[in-house]
Amino acid sequence: MNSRQYLQIPGPTNIPDRILRSLSQPLINHRGPEFEQLLAENTQGLKKVFRTANDVLMFPSSGSGMLESAVVNLFSPGDTVLVGSVGVFSERIAVIAESHQLKVIRIKKEWGQAVKADDVREVLEGDREKKIKAVCLPHNETTSGITLDIEGIARMIKKTGHPAVTVVDAISSLACVPLETDLWGIDIVVSASQKGFMLPPGLGFVSVSPKAWELRERSTLPKWYWDYKAVKEKNKAHQFPYTPPTTLFFGLKESLTILLNEEGIENVWRRHAVIGTAVRNAALAMGLSLFAEKGYESDTVTAITMPEGIAYKALAEVLRDRYHVIIGGGLQKLQGKIFRIGHIGALHIPEVFAIMGAVEMALVQCGYKVRLGSAAQAAAETYLRMTSAAVG
Repeated sequence: MNSRQYLQIPGPTNIPDRILRSLSQPLINHRGPEFEQLLAENTQGLKKVFRTANDVLMFPSSGSGMLESAVVNLFSPGDTVLVGSVGVFSERIAVIAESHQLKVIRIKKEWGQAVKADDVREVLEGDREKKIKAVCLPHNETTSGITLDIEGIARMIKKTGHPAVTVVDAISSLACVPLETDLWGIDIVVSASQKGFMLPPGLGFVSVSPKAWELRERSTLPKWYWDYKAVKEKNKAHQFPYTPPTTLFFGLKESLTILLNEEGIENVWRRHAVIGTAVRNAALAMGLSLFAEKGYESDTVTAITMPEGIAYKALAEVLRDRYHVIIGGGLQKLQGKIFRIGHIGALHIPEVFAIMGAVEMALVQCGYKVRLGSAAQAAAETYLRMTSAAVG
């Protein structure tokens, strides 16, 4: 009998069977009335997940494409942007910006450390000529398993009175952890289909504030495929300037039904908080060390320092071949130094027992000393404590 595979990388994620089935529907005319209704329903659903009344646009795209879309729509050659660089993916928008002849000021932190409001304040207060057009930050950095305090940073930017727009990469956080686009005053939020939305890769999302639209009108960088204005105009007629990935729209409708109508987005946030805490506590109970700065640990991916004497390749192979659990390794300078467990999207507490139990057994088989059952005990105690689910 084939065993289920647990895809516990930071994304793409496990896809629920009902969403997989929705993807296999016969195609429809993307210029016809069925697609018009599908696009309208999905757009309204996305606004509820983004927690915004702003425009929400969709693109056939990866998350990286959505980062580039923000650059080409908001800026002109020679503009200056401030980027919080704390890992591979937060550095990406800086690289994209520089490739489009923008000037980039980086707030660089050691991987595993978070950018704080005071770090941003210091740079903005020194920008007396107000040359900085945008503050670009990751909400969640999967390289090191940290989540930034975007709410606090956005509040600080507003207090300074600096005119910079806020651009937030929420690719691995949206539909998983609290993000209040309008309440926090975020101008651009980008995300993608393959993480919290529990879909295959290939569909990108962006919310655009009125302030960001003003920048779009002044931007001179070349844009066609990524043109927010062109997509918005076509969306008014419930169409796209080009062929959309129709099957992913079917899946998105099913995903939004689950997130909004069945579980409820705030319950989704709570579930990820419980599971993230359970995974971290299970790791600590096994004597492992968390890589993320304390207080900024991510509820969608946990980065764990490799125990001394244990090779990542050996651990990953045992997990894959014996237990059908797929984990992520460290990227670039963290290669071989950490392993990462994604707990994002379609995941519930019984699956945490299976995943962390497999990690525990694999570590033992690799020569690590740990009391068997410690991971399960920690996960159970966490769940009962956080959900008040104890039965007496």
